[in-house]
Amino acid sequence: MQRAEKHYLTENATAILLTLVLLIAAVVRFYDLDRTSLWYDEAASWSQSNGTLTELLTLVASDNYPPLHNIVLWLTIPVIGDSETALRLPSAALGLIAVGLVYLVGKLLQGRETGLLAAALLAVSPLHIWYSTEARMYALLAACGLAFLLATLKVLQRPSRRWFAALVFTGAGFLYSHIYALFGFASVGAVCGIVALVEVHKTRKPFTSNAFVASLAMGGSVVLFLPWLYLLFQRARSVADEGFWIAYPNLQFLETLVFSLSGSIVLFWLLAGLGLLGAALSFFKPISEQLNPALNKQAVLVCFAYTLGPPLLAYLYSILLQPILFDRYLIAAWPGLIVLAAMGATRLAPRTASIALIGAAVYLTYPQLSFTLTNKIRPEWRTITTFFKENRAPGDRLLLYKGFSAPVLSYYLRGKGGFEAVEDVEELSVLTKTERSGKTWLLLVHSNEEETAAAKALFFDGENETAAQVFGWGASGLTLLNSGEVQQNWR
Repeated sequence: MQRAEKHYLTENATAILLTLVLLIAAVVRFYDLDRTSLWYDEAASWSQSNGTLTELLTLVASDNYPPLHNIVLWLTIPVIGDSETALRLPSAALGLIAVGLVYLVGKLLQGRETGLLAAALLAVSPLHIWYSTEARMYALLAACGLAFLLATLKVLQRPSRRWFAALVFTGAGFLYSHIYALFGFASVGAVCGIVALVEVHKTRKPFTSNAFVASLAMGGSVVLFLPWLYLLFQRARSVADEGFWIAYPNLQFLETLVFSLSGSIVLFWLLAGLGLLGAALSFFKPISEQLNPALNKQAVLVCFAYTLGPPLLAYLYSILLQPILFDRYLIAAWPGLIVLAAMGATRLAPRTASIALIGAAVYLTYPQLSFTLTNKIRPEWRTITTFFKENRAPGDRLLLYKGFSAPVLSYYLRGKGGFEAVEDVEELSVLTKTERSGKTWLLLVHSNEEETAAAKALFFDGENETAAQVFGWGASGLTLLNSGEVQQNWR
């Protein structure tokens, strides 16, 4: 017999509060989208999405991620343009959709109060807000992941053709959003597959097992993803040979990662504790009127795997093979922890949990939330290129060191003159000795102190060492050097 679900909010009250949560989520994601410049990766997305679809797929295939976000930009750029705001609008919209989806997941697992609390927590999450204002695939990853999770839970609850098809395509969309989706997808697939094997072994009737049907749908997702999976394996070999920029996950790295995810170490452990409590209570004492006890256990296992699988698998891969664990790549798993924590809180104190936990979250993350909304920056490409365009003279040339950031310089300089990309000090030495009628400018990008010192030594003659403009992230960010007149130093 199923338990009756107790509601402490009426449907009308829930609708009003959910509307308020979505309104807050929209304001903090859509407001002032062009407050910061585009940075390297955002400009790469713009550059890859400007040509034909074939060109887009070819360019993305040579990179380390699937193409779905680029396809979204390819579809929206002709309609709304490619300003900083326009490029970030799809991410902001997907961030808002994710808040709505996390409500549906929480509601399905444990009722409308749990869904509302989860939505409120995600709405004010600094991590989710920041990456909902970035023209990259992270907001897409979170939204597709939640859509995949919701479809999986729906198929486990009551399979239908509609939800079967939804699971096939949301699973494929999840996989095509980011390579880290493989971890979440595989974790959920493993749970469904194991449950299906147990149930089929007992009944000898595969299609009476909802978990088998879910596994079959996920198999359809994998078939749709196979072409790109082959390309990713080819790229994985190249990355393994070349090395990767992510640091080894030692204790200090993990502490930083936890803070980046939650905005507060205390809040993270509070949510983790409540999440474990929520999983345990819901597993042994299900209360949902929509899922019977057996299916409720499966649903909780799926949500737990969706949450824990990506960080655990990425950590194991990082310590055994090559570091790949990074905060923004876990943006899909983060709402899973929020849902589990909301389940624990509403079971622990049904009438007061929402207010208490939201209050604690806002209080504990307020410094990081305020910093994210008002002061957090990306490298100031807009400022530095504006300065260059205003002070350059006919015949001047611009050298860019290093070439990987060419897309963002192209974005801000389009129609205002070109530049030459330089990959190493030897090439810079040759170019600086080439005589030109005008002055030579050198833009140093994300170079370490040794590289910066070597480049300056080649560029300056010993008398003009103060002719530097510094913007953005300090010595590792953007530095513009002018071989002519000494300009004002900006920091």
